[in-house]
Amino acid sequence: MPWELTTLSALGFVAAGVHAVLVVVGWRYRDSRCGIEIAALHFVVGLSALSYSVLLGFDSVAAQRQWWQLTFALSSAVPMLWLLLVVQYVSRSQWLTRTRAALLALEPVVVILATLTNGFTHLVWRVPAESVAANGALPVSFGPLYYAHIVVAYTAVVVGMGLIILVGIRMSLLYWKQVAVLAIAPLPPFVSHMAFLLGVSPVPGVNLTVFAFTITGALLVAGLYHYDLLERMPVARRRAFEAMGDGLIVLDSDRVVVDADETASRVLDPPPEAGTPVSELFPEQGFEQLHETTVTDANNLAYDVRVSDLTDTRGDEVGYALALRDVTGRHRYEQRLEVANRILRHNLRNDMNVVRGYADVVAGGSADDVEQAAASILDRTDDLLTVSDKARKVSQLNDTHTQSPATHDVSEIVASTVRSARRAYPAVGFTCRGQEHARAELTDATAITTAIEELTDLLVAEAEVAREDLALSISVTSDSPTGTVTVRIESNGPDIPAVDREALDAGSETPLQHAEGLGLWLAYWCVIENGGSLRFDDEEVSSDDDISPASGAGDDGRSLDTPRSLRTVAVIQLPGSATE
Repeated sequence: MPWELTTLSALGFVAAGVHAVLVVVGWRYRDSRCGIEIAALHFVVGLSALSYSVLLGFDSVAAQRQWWQLTFALSSAVPMLWLLLVVQYVSRSQWLTRTRAALLALEPVVVILATLTNGFTHLVWRVPAESVAANGALPVSFGPLYYAHIVVAYTAVVVGMGLIILVGIRMSLLYWKQVAVLAIAPLPPFVSHMAFLLGVSPVPGVNLTVFAFTITGALLVAGLYHYDLLERMPVARRRAFEAMGDGLIVLDSDRVVVDADETASRVLDPPPEAGTPVSELFPEQGFEQLHETTVTDANNLAYDVRVSDLTDTRGDEVGYALALRDVTGRHRYEQRLEVANRILRHNLRNDMNVVRGYADVVAGGSADDVEQAAASILDRTDDLLTVSDKARKVSQLNDTHTQSPATHDVSEIVASTVRSARRAYPAVGFTCRGQEHARAELTDATAITTAIEELTDLLVAEAEVAREDLALSISVTSDSPTGTVTVRIESNGPDIPAVDREALDAGSETPLQHAEGLGLWLAYWCVIENGGSLRFDDEEVSSDDDISPASGAGDDGRSLDTPRSLRTVAVIQLPGSATE
């Protein structure tokens, strides 16, 4: 009988059409990773489906034999094409040398040659002379070479799936959907072919593998358009982590976030999430200016941004890697050096000019003038010695933020500091209050003592300049939900000078804006080295605040009341203890 369109052949033509679409898609992305491999795979599968569809339109052995031979010859190359696709996907193309590629191609070439000579050798299959069944199936009995080919084909499919799953395990979970698509894609034709060999095919005698390949095609299309199979590969993640950095953000070629690690999510505000344009992460800077800029997180840790191109093995650009390198130690050292240099030069120049002027008075003045000038010289030299001592403390600051913290009782640290301050400034009314045993995780507990001392010295000095009586209250509290320990300094005297606070907010000293000394800077550095923060408030404090006296509130054990006129001038917040 002549050829006629049957239901099975019609379904086969539909399958061939699906593969034709995938060939076009793959060719469209031929400059991207896996584009050519996908086009080649579906071109061969599509031709095989087309040939098998024509076969199913005949009902005689003589007409079907040639089409079966062509179908089998085409399909013999499919397993190796699949393996090539997987090798390219997992970025193992450097492994695929010419010699190895030739060895992979050897098996399908041998099978094709055996197919062409099967009429003489019958090593691949045998076909009886009688007519076929009504459903269009060609009765075939397979030979040893066919089963050997099937073993190789199944091995190639399993190895390919294994490589994909291995990539999914080793790389970011962001790719789990993409990996699942590729891993599941070969299963429908794989299972269909096994059913055909075992004689349990839903349509007896018909190999439904070409029909099952339409499911494979649909899964690949899903990977192409929903999970960016061709444009963003797990290799991007691996290449990004090969870059030097503590935080990493992976961008696609459109500069949209694909992935980000925990460090990058903590450092940047807003946190980088998949699908976020990089312009939203750095709104004040263009992408071209990002390289070697510095960003600071909420914990005052500094990171340099390094931008690297991500390319595949062909040299095609597939995206970008933004590496955030922790340069906190260098950043803080440079800041300390700059501030100390400007302040020391400024104070040294001014004070030495004053000293020189008074020295001229001593050299040629009256007895009264000499006595007054000598006293002024002593005052200035004391100031210089104080600045020198603070500079020494600054130079001794270590990058303790990199060290492992230990638990310390901040309440006891504050109480001890207040006791020392009472002895140093007997005219100042000190109050120490707050909860007992407020513990914090500190890398350098002595630095917190230094910070409180420097803030106290600064407030006392301002009160002396203003000739005002001074009362200071230092309280300690611990926030239950977060464990954060807060040290609050309250005063009824002058605030910390605006010039000092503005310089601190600016992060540096400028020729036109000098803080009077290193005290506030030293307090700030001591706090941030312990992972804390220092801020300034102008809140009125109520005498009804329910804060109990801290341990060691007074040398004589007395609790001191808090005057209503006190206001908050400085707040130190420290990371709470994990044991709280």
